[in-house]
Amino acid sequence: MRIFERTPMRDRRWLWLVALMLSLALATSGCAQIKAWWSPDDDSTDLDDAANANEGEPLPPPVANVAISYRRPGDALARATVIKFFGAEVIANHQRDATRTESVVRFDGGVPIWEFKADEGTFGSITGVGASKYSLKSIDYSKVPAHFTQVLPEEGPPEPLDRGAYYVFQIERSSGSTSYQAVKVLADGSLQAYNAQPRAGSSYMLCCNVTSDFPEPVILPDTSQDAGAENPPPPDENPDQSGAPPEQSAPPPEESPPSLDPTAP
Repeated sequence: MRIFERTPMRDRRWLWLVALMLSLALATSGCAQIKAWWSPDDDSTDLDDAANANEGEPLPPPVANVAISYRRPGDALARATVIKFFGAEVIANHQRDATRTESVVRFDGGVPIWEFKADEGTFGSITGVGASKYSLKSIDYSKVPAHFTQVLPEEGPPEPLDRGAYYVFQIERSSGSTSYQAVKVLADGSLQAYNAQPRAGSSYMLCCNVTSDFPEPVILPDTSQDAGAENPPPPDENPDQSGAPPEQSAPPPEESPPSLDPTAP
């Protein structure tokens, strides 16, 4: 207060003006900082954008893991083959016991899409020294294990598993025994699998208790209807410009409903 008392009136006015400008500057700066603190976080915005970007992307391909068992000591995996089929039909059922039913299924198609074999040239034989590295407990589709060589396809990985398709995994062992597993890929990518034994042609005996929908085709999402809704057909190129109402033809005569009587002609 003493400073203002000793300062002339004209100087006091300048001091008040400077103090007022400083107060306004501080208030403006403070509002800007508060607004920045309460504004949406940039990271959350990026996450929302990423989530929206993932919508409509194709689903990842289905995966298949096949377990391998050995009945003989020292046995090993010699070769694995995957055959693709495009349809299935149950042609016979056999009661195996009181709780299990075997089904003979005839598959449509039969195209080998993946095959690999043991690389015996690396070290000894798969039945001799070093055979343990060939005794795999399981295999993953499209992944060639170590010490094995891909035969089919000649280059690159095999095609992804197709939803709605059928596959037979054929496992050959060094002892000469061979096992088969029939697989159906569902719409969500999950698998229906059954132990199988080959029969005539492309038929296999599946065990056991095959579900009733196993031979049914898989219904996949149809995007053509959405595309048609987004792109409606163009209007008539030559509309009637006279303004007269269109001519109406006489309605066709009503047809009698089909008879439910099986004896009716």
